[in-house]
Amino acid sequence: MRRRLALALPFLAAPALAQQQAAEWRVGALFPLSGAAALVGDEAARGLELAVEERNAAGGRAIRLIRADVTEPAQALAEARRLIQQERAGLLFGSVSAPIGLAAIQAAESLETPFVELAAAADNLTERGARHLVRTAPRAADYGILGAEALTRFLPGHLGRPAEALRVALLHENGGTSESIALALDARLREAGVMVAERLPHGARTSEMAAMVHRLRAASVNVLIHAANEGDAISLFRALAEANWRPAAVIGAGLAWGLADLARAVGPALDSAFALDVPPIETADRVAHGARPFAEVYQRRWGTPPRSGLSLAAYAGAQLVLSQPNLERGPLRAGLVAMDLAEGSLPNGWGFRIDERGQNTRARPVLLQWQAGKPVAVFPAEMAAAAPV
Repeated sequence: MRRRLALALPFLAAPALAQQQAAEWRVGALFPLSGAAALVGDEAARGLELAVEERNAAGGRAIRLIRADVTEPAQALAEARRLIQQERAGLLFGSVSAPIGLAAIQAAESLETPFVELAAAADNLTERGARHLVRTAPRAADYGILGAEALTRFLPGHLGRPAEALRVALLHENGGTSESIALALDARLREAGVMVAERLPHGARTSEMAAMVHRLRAASVNVLIHAANEGDAISLFRALAEANWRPAAVIGAGLAWGLADLARAVGPALDSAFALDVPPIETADRVAHGARPFAEVYQRRWGTPPRSGLSLAAYAGAQLVLSQPNLERGPLRAGLVAMDLAEGSLPNGWGFRIDERGQNTRARPVLLQWQAGKPVAVFPAEMAAAAPV
């Protein structure tokens, strides 16, 4: 629309348009809004959009959000460069996907532009020495820590069997965030003395799910942890139903496992399943004080409840960054480094304190459980909105 207006009114195209652009902060967003990761990409983008709208409603220098649909790394690299060089975005947000995030970070670093990762958890995002990166969300390592705590402190009591009686299988998609989370879980569970009987990688949209389920059944697995996207989670439940078998506990890991769309696709079979994910809307009010108000704003904006806690996580991280009075590279980084917020300060219950790699050390996942079609936080106890069923 801006380009068509400039063509129709040539007198606006030079100094006046440049002055107008200089009077606003231009912010880019890189998410998969189509393709296999479209649901999580769009949900995170919605959270960012609400944070931008809130900041603009408060007055002051306006923020213009420029969204780009990116589904693979080469496209993300090109679009990040375009947003910075052509659209003059001085700040980028993303990405829900480790390959997309890595490409965006590469472009942002080369052009000395801040990049804020709102969701992707892969550990390697913060292990490459990026100087302009901030990640407001948890790392894969944090999922590993929580998984070990859940399987030693929570699940034995819930299942009525000791931790040493658990036989765990880790099923995960190859590459990216899913593999990073699975590797972190594997390491932490073994450190905690939990038996990891199997770790099976698979490709996206695998046709081997039925065979893997039969293998896990033969291995007497009683806890199945699956880190993958929505499509493969659906395939898992289909394979479990066809095998007429279900382990004592099914635990998903990652952003797709908290989606309402997954519940609609799987149906009642998803109830009682657990997931390691960002805090859902149904998290203890005393900690996630902004979850319900956010859900109300989301409902008014899009006419539907949030599809998962991902939009809330993206909103919380973006709101924090956009609260800075100066979004230029140097002042923004200095302002974020100086912040020291205790857990429970952000709307979803997180705090904020970044380390030397730009990682927020006070963003933690939770163990949620699907109850009557809703994801509900059940562990740790301070985050729990209900008892497990």
